[in-house]
Amino acid sequence: MINTTKIKSYIGFAIKMQKATFGVDGIKTCRRKIYIVLYDGSLGDNSRKKLCDFCANKNIRCSMVDFSLSELTKRANVKAVAIEDSSLASAITECMEVQHE
Repeated sequence: MINTTKIKSYIGFAIKMQKATFGVDGIKTCRRKIYIVLYDGSLGDNSRKKLCDFCANKNIRCSMVDFSLSELTKRANVKAVAIEDSSLASAITECMEVQHE
């Protein structure tokens, strides 16, 4: 089972550290290195395709989460977030991989 509480905490840490970028357009124009991109179910099909294509071209892991990112970040209409800290990204990846086993 995926540990959403831990993932939410890691995203919160990234926001506090100012190591998070919000939104598809923000992610595509981000100048810092992105380690993982997370999006929620409310992201539209076209935006999801653009985001996943961008991540595939840049060799960035792109994963869907099953909770609302706009509620978590307390920002309106946030449907995608990029994590720019390698240790937080690897911790999130570990939590995601526990789900698949």
